[in-house]
Amino acid sequence: MPKKTGYSEKSLIVVGTHADDDIERATMTFACAGAAAALGVKTTVFLTVDGVKLAQKGFAAKMRKVDGMASISDLIEAFVGAGGRIQACVPCADSRGIDRKSFLPGVELVNLMDFASAMIEADKVYSC
Repeated sequence: MPKKTGYSEKSLIVVGTHADDDIERATMTFACAGAAAALGVKTTVFLTVDGVKLAQKGFAAKMRKVDGMASISDLIEAFVGAGGRIQACVPCADSRGIDRKSFLPGVELVNLMDFASAMIEADKVYSC
C-alpha cells in the first residue's frame, strides 16, 4: 500500500465520458478517481459526453454493478467523501436535456473554458 505522503501537493483530473453506454468505463472513472482522492491527491472528475448522466441524482443507483467492483453509486459516495470534486460539462448536459436541478448536491457545472484552464493547471489528466 502506497504511503500518503506528498500527494496532497498533486492534482489529478479524471475525465469520465461514459455512463450506461459503457458501465465498465463509468465504474473505472470513479474507481480511479477514488483511489487518488484516498491517497490525498486533489482529484476532480470532469463528466462529459454521456458521463454527465452520472451526475444526476439516482442515475448511478440504477446501473448494474461490474463484477469484482463496488457499485458506481458507492464509488461516487466514497470519492466525494474523500474530498473529491465532480464537475459536469454544461453543453453536454444541455444537449441531453438534463435539468440542472437534477444533479447531485455539490456537482459543479462548468463550461469548456473552465475545463481547459483546469487541465492546463493539473499535474495529470486521465480519461476513461
